[in-house]
Amino acid sequence: MGTSLLPCSDQHVPFHPKGRRIWCRFSGTPENPPLLLLHGEWQSSAVFTPYFESLSRHYYVVAPDLLGHGFSSKPAEQSAYTISAWVEDLASLCDTTLHLDDIHVVAVGRFGLCLLDALQWHVVMAERLRGFALLPFPCAYPLSLLKHLASTGVDISYNAAQELTMVLSPLFPQDGVGVERAHGELLSQIRLVHPQANHVLCHLVEHMETDYTRWQTPLMILQTLKDLSCLVPQSDVSLAAETDSQEENYLADTVPFSLPCVPDLSC
Repeated sequence: MGTSLLPCSDQHVPFHPKGRRIWCRFSGTPENPPLLLLHGEWQSSAVFTPYFESLSRHYYVVAPDLLGHGFSSKPAEQSAYTISAWVEDLASLCDTTLHLDDIHVVAVGRFGLCLLDALQWHVVMAERLRGFALLPFPCAYPLSLLKHLASTGVDISYNAAQELTMVLSPLFPQDGVGVERAHGELLSQIRLVHPQANHVLCHLVEHMETDYTRWQTPLMILQTLKDLSCLVPQSDVSLAAETDSQEENYLADTVPFSLPCVPDLSC
């Protein structure tokens, strides 16, 4: 690990040969099991910050802004905004920079699910992933919304971002935060996405599907981000005490969120 990296402090992580940097939020101590938080399309790691305090009691939380999002670098080259390029960035962060192993992952949206799907085939990362929690949304975006989001017209793209904010806001409830403030925070994340990355995201959510129900790694399906509280034991009592099955006891001890919820595929 580079001597300039403080693994418990939010910071830019410079690991690109072209000088690009990934903004990464950290919480908890590196001695805890690692928890990688992958934001969804048109978002950033900021969506997870209300849950850092509780998650960091049990995990070493690592939440990057992917290139083109949030406070990370936004190169002009379209080649920086592909699933394979984003996955290589994550592999470099987790392996070369932080040396993480037995990684629990939370993936949000179609973007997060596509990244996680590709990570499971990555030569370095595949054997390091341990358990997944997913927040898939929504099942379909209106084509007119995607077209307007990708528009070069400022007013058109801004109105589309407002519409998208209304679509996504119910998935990110925040206790004690006013509706207008929560709306503004999510809108600002959408507007921070680089135009090249925005075009890729529009294509991705329109054409790519990820059948996560076939993944072999234990899953938990979230309905909103508030369900992240399910990842944290409510007491010091082992989660294994909640079931009489020896097999389930083993899973609960080794993978805190491995007991799967039944995915809602009705949409």
